[in-house]
Amino acid sequence: MVRILHSADWQMGLRAQHVAEVAREVRQARLDAARKVILAANDLLVDAVVLAGDVFEDNQVENPLVHAVVAVLAQSRAPVYVLPGNHDALTPDAVYRRAAWKERPPHVRLLDGEAPVPIPGTSAVLLAAPLRQKKGMKDPTAEWRDVPGTDAIRIGVAHGSLRIEGRHAPDDFPIAMDAATRAGLDYLALGHWHGQYIHEGRTAYAGAHEPTKFGEEGSGQALLVELSARGATPRLTPVPTGALTWRAEELNLGLGAEAEAKRLRGLLSDVAVPSRTLVRLRTTGRAAVEAEAVVNSLEEGLRGRGFLHVKVERQDTPEVQVEGRLAEIARDSTLVSALLEDLSRPLDPGVSEAGRLAARRLLSDLVMEAWR
Repeated sequence: MVRILHSADWQMGLRAQHVAEVAREVRQARLDAARKVILAANDLLVDAVVLAGDVFEDNQVENPLVHAVVAVLAQSRAPVYVLPGNHDALTPDAVYRRAAWKERPPHVRLLDGEAPVPIPGTSAVLLAAPLRQKKGMKDPTAEWRDVPGTDAIRIGVAHGSLRIEGRHAPDDFPIAMDAATRAGLDYLALGHWHGQYIHEGRTAYAGAHEPTKFGEEGSGQALLVELSARGATPRLTPVPTGALTWRAEELNLGLGAEAEAKRLRGLLSDVAVPSRTLVRLRTTGRAAVEAEAVVNSLEEGLRGRGFLHVKVERQDTPEVQVEGRLAEIARDSTLVSALLEDLSRPLDPGVSEAGRLAARRLLSDLVMEAWR
């Protein structure tokens, strides 16, 4: 049995300009989450920790941060294997060539070559594909070949994008979907995608150990990989590691600003530690005049609860703007003009004012959608 903890995309030194006012806290959280990875590895008694690229945001990070990361990795009881990714590629100015990195303890190893690397005390070997540039069109695993007849458990470590339609770019180190099978791997540990993703049981992205932005599904965790023997199906278990919570919520103001604000307050009422939570509110739909005050009050209330970060993205359409556009369209369309005139006539018996308003709203929604 071989047990590894697979992680990637720590991106220590992340600029976090999208949440600039709390960027320092976000960077600190990435270091806190890194400690959680190593603590989990120690608790789980793994044989190795494998970091599949992008430990650092770039090769320009400052030396104190490099020392801090080395200090975290040094706490691992198991050997740690670090692969250069595209953010921290093994270029002439790479962070891994600095004295600050070279001061690391012997059990923290850089995967900077192509020769198989044995994991001490196990029957497993690592095959590494270190990146030496920011972008590339070649599959970093292309040179790996199967070794028939070997009893050694073969674990590949690479950084790039699986060649899934719509999910990779030609210069994003595209990796063949059958890379694990072609190279006779028992497991392929990948980095680059921040969400945890498992392909056909033997190929997986662990996901970033800490979220980097809103809407990043599957991050904030690592993967415990257990391999019982050569050829056995890996047992993969997610391990939570995230330090901060990023909540992305939508408010459809077309459903009523007050009702949507109440719903959102209910959704966020169970947040145990607001000071460790970032919130993004995105408004949609058609907003009545009173919606502005409701949204402002909601934002102010959340800030008052002590959330680390609150951001409102207004993507709704003010009702006055909709009505103005509808009037413009009606001037050029006899059909729309006639429909609006019909809705302005005295009400027929049995038709309520609310019904007429609903009909007008439906008409304007349909027309606006058609004329976009």
